[in-house]
Amino acid sequence: MTEPYYTDEHVTLWHGNCLEIDAWLEADVLVTDPPYGTARMAANPRGGYGRRDLSPDGKTGFVIENDETTEARDTVLKMWGKRPALVFASPRMPEPPGAWTDRLVWDKKRPGINGGPWRYRHESIYVTSGFVRRNNESMSILTAWPDQSQHIHAKPVPLMTALIDCAPPGVVADPFAGSGSTLVAAAHLGRRSIGVELEERYCEMIATRLAQGCLDFGDAS
Repeated sequence: MTEPYYTDEHVTLWHGNCLEIDAWLEADVLVTDPPYGTARMAANPRGGYGRRDLSPDGKTGFVIENDETTEARDTVLKMWGKRPALVFASPRMPEPPGAWTDRLVWDKKRPGINGGPWRYRHESIYVTSGFVRRNNESMSILTAWPDQSQHIHAKPVPLMTALIDCAPPGVVADPFAGSGSTLVAAAHLGRRSIGVELEERYCEMIATRLAQGCLDFGDAS
């Protein structure tokens, strides 16, 4: 693809593989929710969910692409280098490679469905230096109810807004755009962002959200 899938005054969205489309590398701060490597399969016994055999077409609603391993995530972090970054990850999987200053927790308020003896209601967030505390409400544990009706890993816009508000200045990159919450939150804060999404159905969802000005102003704390 030689032209963006969607553009407006704040957002440029590309459809394709972020390992091949490098426009996101022009940004200043990485804020992304990459594949966790948690798809459940025989070769990945630590995987917690995402069984393709539960989905009528072997795909929709239950898995995301490249979630069998952390290879895509780790490659993107290597490409990004030592610049400011905030990365989501599963608490059940190996820590992302990088020099992390802070390790935050997203409390989803309800437990997810995953393998193993325990049900988890949290996800990990890894943050490098360069982020700043905006006020005394900036906590290491953030609570926000997820909405996974259209994307199994969708993040609430209020959560992403609170995180991006603490990010250093500049353009925000999200090479795993997913449902588009990072891009929507950045636009809400008046910041430019560059996103890349592999699956066209999610690009269409993101473009619709942005075109409709779908900004969720619910609470996150």
